[in-house]
Amino acid sequence: MCKAMEDRINERMVGVAYNLLLLGTVSKEDIAKVTKLPVETITELEEKMKNVSA
Repeated sequence: MCKAMEDRINERMVGVAYNLLLLGTVSKEDIAKVTKLPVETITELEEKMKNVSA
């Protein structure tokens, strides 16, 4: 798979993770499983979301 396609898929999964975090009912571990993103990435996204809303 080419790098550009991998980047687009990764961006899309970050968007999915963002929406799941907004729901507040799905654990970070489950989000990581669904999106195939590392838990650390989910945690970083969650922190960014907190900083924006603060």
